[in-house]
Amino acid sequence: MNYALIGSIILSVSTLGGWLLVKYQHSTKSKQVKWALFVLFFWLLNFIQLIILAAIHYLMF
Repeated sequence: MNYALIGSIILSVSTLGGWLLVKYQHSTKSKQVKWALFVLFFWLLNFIQLIILAAIHYLMF
């Protein structure tokens, strides 16, 4: 698979997941806290996906 395609999928899922987590779990927080939580959730989801993909790649070869 193309690395750019995989990267764009990871970016899209992390962005959408971070946005949804902030929108539905922390609706009463201020705007600055929401941005900070979005960045936290974005990187958390990003690294989780990278670990899962690395494990799949390791186990396949």
